[in-house]
Amino acid sequence: MIFKRYSKILLFFFIVFTLVYRVNATEIKPVRLYADSLKERSVTLSLPWKYHPGDNPEWALLSFDDSDWDTIRTELRYDDKSFEKWKGIGWFRREIIIDSALINKPVALIISHFGASEIYLNGELVHKFGRVSANSDSEEVYLPRRIPVVLQFNTDTVYVLAIRYSNHKSIADKDWYNKWLSYAGFKLTLRDINDSFFSFIQSEGLAQAVNMGIAAIFLSLSVLYILLFFFYSMKRENLYYSLFTFFISITFASGMLGRFINSNLGLFIGLRLFSTLAIIWVFPAYLGFLYSIFYKKMPKQFWGFIIFAVLLSTGMIFFNISDDLMQGFYLGYMILTSLEGLRTIIVAIKQNREHSWVIGAGVIVFFIFIVTLFVIGLLGMGNINSLIGIILFFIGILSLPLSMSIYLARDIASTNKNLIKQLETVKELSKKELEQKLRAQKAEAENERKTKELEEARQLQLSMLPKELPELPNLDIAVYMKTATEVGGDYYDFHLGNDGTLTCVIGDATGHGLKAGTMVTATKSLFNTYASNDDIIKTLHDFSHAIKGMKMHLLSMCLSIVKIKDGKLKITAAGMPPALLYRTREKRVEELILKGMPLGTFDNFPYQLKETDFNSGDTLLLLSDGLPELFNENMEMFGYERVTEEFVRVAGKSPDEIIAHLKEAGSRWINGTDPGDDMTFVVIKVK
Repeated sequence: MIFKRYSKILLFFFIVFTLVYRVNATEIKPVRLYADSLKERSVTLSLPWKYHPGDNPEWALLSFDDSDWDTIRTELRYDDKSFEKWKGIGWFRREIIIDSALINKPVALIISHFGASEIYLNGELVHKFGRVSANSDSEEVYLPRRIPVVLQFNTDTVYVLAIRYSNHKSIADKDWYNKWLSYAGFKLTLRDINDSFFSFIQSEGLAQAVNMGIAAIFLSLSVLYILLFFFYSMKRENLYYSLFTFFISITFASGMLGRFINSNLGLFIGLRLFSTLAIIWVFPAYLGFLYSIFYKKMPKQFWGFIIFAVLLSTGMIFFNISDDLMQGFYLGYMILTSLEGLRTIIVAIKQNREHSWVIGAGVIVFFIFIVTLFVIGLLGMGNINSLIGIILFFIGILSLPLSMSIYLARDIASTNKNLIKQLETVKELSKKELEQKLRAQKAEAENERKTKELEEARQLQLSMLPKELPELPNLDIAVYMKTATEVGGDYYDFHLGNDGTLTCVIGDATGHGLKAGTMVTATKSLFNTYASNDDIIKTLHDFSHAIKGMKMHLLSMCLSIVKIKDGKLKITAAGMPPALLYRTREKRVEELILKGMPLGTFDNFPYQLKETDFNSGDTLLLLSDGLPELFNENMEMFGYERVTEEFVRVAGKSPDEIIAHLKEAGSRWINGTDPGDDMTFVVIKVK
C-alpha cells in the first residue's frame, strides 16, 4: 500500500517535470542587453538556444522563422541527452533585444570552443574562427583563446545572433573527445568593449608573465640543486628537491606553451596531459625529499607511492577511465601522499629533528590545501581546474618549495658556520665560487627569458599577417616585410568586399616586443570588424577610440587605409609616411601626404581624405618608416627623397620587381649591417 501511494506521487512529479521541461525546451525568451549591466559584468549566453542540424546560409537571417527548431545547450556535453541531436555541424540562434543606450555602440563577444565557428548578427558575418565545413576533411579547428569579437549594433533594437558551428571530431571520435575535453560545443559571453579588450590584454600578459616567471624560477632552482647533488651526492635531499622543482616548472611551462596552440587539438591536449603528469610526480619527489632528510634509507611505503604514481600515469594515458573515477583516484592519491608527508613531519618534530619545524610549516599549509581540494571535489563545489582551485593551487603548492628552500638555506648556512670554525680560508673561497655560479645561472636564465619573449613577439607579429594575397583581375599586388633584430610592430592586411572593393591597410605600432605585438593583435581584430566600412575616416575614428579605450599608456598605432574600386582610389592616414603614386602617363610620382596623429592619442582628430583616379599602369607604393629612416655607417639617413628617386627608376616594372629593387637599395645603403627597424612595403599596380 505504501509503495503504491508513493509511486503515484512520484508519477505526478515526473509528469509535471516533463511538461515544464517541454515548455522550457520550446519557449525561449529573448536575451535583453542593458548598457549598465554590461559595464558591471559580462552576460553569459549559456541558456538553451534554438538549434538545427545541417547547413543553410538562410538560417542566419533575422527574418527566418525558427519556431520549429529544437532547443539545446550550446556546450554540448556528452552526459547531456541533448547531445544526441548534434550531428557534427549545425546552426544556433538566439534573439537579443538591446536598450537605447546600446544603439550604434559596439559590444565585445567572447566565444570559446574546440571546433570552428562563424558568427552572424542579423545575417551579416561578423567574424569566424577556423573554417566551418560540412566535410570533416576541410574543417579547420580553432581555439579562440578569449579573443574579443566586436559586435556593432545600429539603430535597431532587435537582433538575431546566429552561430554556424562544426565539430566533426566530437562525433567521429567520441571516446577520445569525451576523455580529454569537457564539452563539444561552445561557450559565449557578451561584455563591454573597452573592458573586454583591456581584460584580454591584461589577462594574457599576466598569464604569460606568471607562467613564464614561475617556470623560469623553478627551473633555475632545479638546475641549481641538481648541480649541488652532483657536487655532493651524499645530500640526497638536493636530488629530490631538484626533481620537485623540475616537475613544477614543467607544469607551468606546459600551461604557458598551451596558450599558443590555436588549431592542433592533439598538441593542446598533450601539453595539458604533460602538465597533469608533472603534478602527479611532484608528490613522490616531495616525499623523497622528506624521507632523505629524516630517514637513513628510503622506507618501503615510498616505493608503494612510486608504483601508485606509475599506475595513475599509465591509466591516464592509455585507458579510457571515466573522468569522475580518474578524479577520485587523483584526489585520493594526493590526500594519501599529503597524509604521509604530514605524518613524517609530525614524527620529526616530536623527535626534535634539526630545522624540522621549518619544513613542517609548509607541509601543514600544503596538507590544508590538499584537504580543501578533496572537500571541493567530494561535495561537488567545483573542480581543481576552477578559479578557486587555481588560487588554492598557487597558495598550497608554493608553500612547500618555500619551506623546503628555507630548510635547505638554513642547512647550508649551518654547514657554512661549521666550516668557518674549521677552515675559514677555504670557506671564503667556496662562497665566492658559489656566488659566481649563481650570478652566471641567473644571467643565463634572464637572457633566455628575454630571447624567448622577443621570439614570441616576432611570431605573434607574423601570425597577424594575411596568409594569402587577394587576387583581382585588374590589380597586381606584392608585399614584403622584414622584422628587425628587436621586434617592432609593422602590420599590413587586405579585405576584398563582396562588391569587389579592395581595402588595404599598412601600420606601424609604437614600441617594441610583446606590447607592440599586442597592439597589432588589437588592430587586426578591429580591421576584421571594420574593413567593409566605406567611410574610412569614420573607421580611423572608431579605431582610435577603441585603442585609446584600452589605456595602453604610451602605445599607439600609425595606420594608412586605402580603398580601391572601379579605377578610383581613396586614402587616409594617421601618422604614416606619405604614399607614393606613380602616374604612368605623366611618368611622375605624386606624394599623397596625409598628416594625422597616431591612433589612440586623440579622439575625433580631423583626419584627411584624398580621392583620385587609379588608371591602368599606375602604381601605388605604401611603406613604413623602416626604409626612409635607415641609417648607414656614417649615420646618414636614407630619406624620403631617395625613396622617391628609387621608386621612379622601377615604377614601370612589376610589383615584385619594385620591391626587389627597394630591398637592394636599402641593403646597399647599410652595407650588410642589421637594420634598426622593421621594413614593410605594399605595392599595388593597375594592369
